Order: sequence, then structure tokens, then C-alpha cells
Amino acid sequence: MQNMNKKIIIGVDHGYGNMKTAHRVFQTGVEAMEEEPIVSTNFVKYKEKYYVIGESHLVYQGNKTESEDFRILTLAALAEEMKFRGLREANVILAVGLPLAWMKSQGADFRNYLMKEQELHFEFRRERYHVHLCSVDVFPQGFAAIVNVGAMQGMNMLADIGNGTMNVMQIVDNKPLEKSLVTDKFGVGICMKEIQKELSKERGEEIPEMLIEPLLRNGIQGRKDDTARKIARIAGKYAADIMKRLIDYGYKEGLVHLYVIGGGACLLKNYTDLIDKPEVTFISDICANAKGYEYLAEKKPRR
Repeated sequence: MQNMNKKIIIGVDHGYGNMKTAHRVFQTGVEAMEEEPIVSTNFVKYKEKYYVIGESHLVYQGNKTESEDFRILTLAALAEEMKFRGLREANVILAVGLPLAWMKSQGADFRNYLMKEQELHFEFRRERYHVHLCSVDVFPQGFAAIVNVGAMQGMNMLADIGNGTMNVMQIVDNKPLEKSLVTDKFGVGICMKEIQKELSKERGEEIPEMLIEPLLRNGIQGRKDDTARKIARIAGKYAADIMKRLIDYGYKEGLVHLYVIGGGACLLKNYTDLIDKPEVTFISDICANAKGYEYLAEKKPRR
């Protein structure tokens, strides 16, 4: 069997906005179908069912094990990364993460959820894959993204702002402070919904996220039309609210080095003045968590 004589590590970052591996990103959406899709080829076939991937965002769930959605999305993520590596079969150590404050309460359940079946035979984009799932390692989301940053002397704060949650942690002289872990349900999805509500009220029709996302990711770039101004106003208020929360959690400008990752980093970069501050570092690699999971799994001692 191809490449089944050794184990490989694949990191998967299960976001509510996007699924990420070390080399691939796709939108977190899954829709079950009884028959093969007519138009889309972007689907998983698993146990005689079809699942269209990436045409929407998942609704926020407090626990990612509440449905089978993230298991199906994991299959798609494995296929994406294996294709990048030129594989169709592999023994896989799956490295994943959870929000910092949920590690203790949900870590074991998430591991068991993903390990529900070890022999995975499925198709993605009409190509067959076979994965033997050797084990699942669960690491702190956000912290994984900065493991390769280097020495973090003095007072530091990590803000991992995703679509569903914002995770905050303080790091003092390279040591994370357990008591500082916060998971706040104040992700970018809140800002998106507020913008959709405002624009839909004005236009009398629902505005798809895909039309708004570029203006959040890249800023309005000099546009002066009414739509751009409304998006800038709402995004600016959301970014200001994030900063207020970070201050509540211990951020002090000029004294604490702030590291910002996740989709919300784009909003802070475009709609605040943080980009000009030397004590703020934006980690722009959207795959940073997935790469960090792989790094931590490689360093983990095993029997």
C-alpha cells in the first residue's frame, strides 16, 4: 500500500470561518445530500452519502462535537493536505486544537469524536483516499501559532480572533499564564452579521458574506460610496470593541507586546491604528495554527 509503512503528522485548524491545514485553506461549510451533486465537484463521498464542502459558514456551536459536520470537514482537510503531499493513502497522526479556555473541558471529547473511526475510506473531488488514523493530539489554539515566534521576554498578550470566538492569553518571559486564558464569544461573525443586517435593511435583500469579506480583509481601499462607508463604520466599531475587551483582559499599550492572529487580525489592521505600533505583531499566516499543531505533535514524546 502506498506510503502506509510510516506515520505522517497532519495539522488541521477547525475554524468556524475556514478550515486550515499547513498548506490549504477552504471555507467551513458542509451540506449533506443523498445523491451526487449535479454541479459541484467539491464534495466528500463517505458511506454512500455526499457532502458539499465550502459553500457557506457553519453556524457557531459551543461544542464542535454536537454534529458530524467537523468530522466530514476533517476528511476534506485530510484529502486537501494529502493531495498537496502527493498521497492517497497514509497512516496519520492528526494534530488539532481547541480554544484555550476549552482545552480541559472539551479536549478529551474532541479527541474521541475525531477518533470515532480509525479506518477512513472516502472520496474527495472524485478521488479516493484511505487514512488509518493512528492518534489525535489536541493542542491550545492560538498558542500553537506562536511556538516558532522566538523568545517572548517581558509582558506579552496573544489575541486569536476567529469567526466564532476570540481567545486571549498572557505570556510572561516565555511562560503562558494559566489564569489568563479567556475564550470570548466575540468572533468576526458578529461583525459580519451586523453588516449584513444593516445592508439588507437598506436594500431589502440578503447580502452574501462573500461580497462583504474582501472589504473586511483588505479595507475599503479609498472607496467613498455609501456601502463602503457603512461597512467601515460597523467594522471600526467592532474593532474598537475588541480593543476595549483586550484592555479589560490586561493589554496596556506600550507595556505589553500584542500578538494578533486569526481573521480578526485583518479588521484590527485595517480599522485601527495598531499597524503603526512597534509593540504589536500581526501574524498574517492563516495556516499558522495548523503548522503549530504539527510542530507540537512532532515534539510530543511518544511510546
